[in-house]
Amino acid sequence: MIAPTGVPTLKDYGRILLSAWASILAAAVLSAGVAWLATQFVEPSYTAASRVFVTAPGPTSPKNSLDGNRGSLVRVETYVQLATGEQVLRRVIASEDLPVEPEVLKKDITVVPTPGSALIEISVVNSDAEQARDIANAVAVQLIKLVGEIDLGADGAVSEVTLVDAATTPDAATGPKLTSNLILGGVMGAIMSSVLVLAFGIARDSIDHRDQVENIVKQATAPRWSPAAEGVR
Repeated sequence: MIAPTGVPTLKDYGRILLSAWASILAAAVLSAGVAWLATQFVEPSYTAASRVFVTAPGPTSPKNSLDGNRGSLVRVETYVQLATGEQVLRRVIASEDLPVEPEVLKKDITVVPTPGSALIEISVVNSDAEQARDIANAVAVQLIKLVGEIDLGADGAVSEVTLVDAATTPDAATGPKLTSNLILGGVMGAIMSSVLVLAFGIARDSIDHRDQVENIVKQATAPRWSPAAEGVR
């Protein structure tokens, strides 16, 4: 199938891009530089994480152990919600003397259950490494206290939450990610400049290569089908 006259081919697109390679490269470098500059103004963030384990106390026996394990897994999802609930967050704010509201603090906390396990990981992102550690541990402690207060049965606590891994002070910042930002900025600059170069090259509508002339001549001299010609045959 021959492309209609005037429609650029893939070779034409390639030539347009190749002829403007310096401009595309300059745009990519400039965009990467802008990404680097923007990264310098972003405050570094640190992530600290603590982990708690959910158990169901009771007499030791194979059946009770199985039932307790099932009960723990069922309660894990509930405790995940409690960890970022207003009760826990207000207690954390009070214990750490934080000048924020629960809704604001909640945005910095991620609570994730380990699939198929009774473990819950509490991650906190903060611009201060030590504060990230303290908040992660405070959330775990306050969750343990709240569960002990509300999850009670006729014979005492239905389940227990235990701190198994206390958060430690992060050694390095987790954001912003300079390398990723530089790559993303360079790629976006190259793509945007390529689109503009192609748009300008197509809009210019000029003949820049011998192949374009040959293609136009072939299409102009190619025999055309018509009903009358078909009838003569």
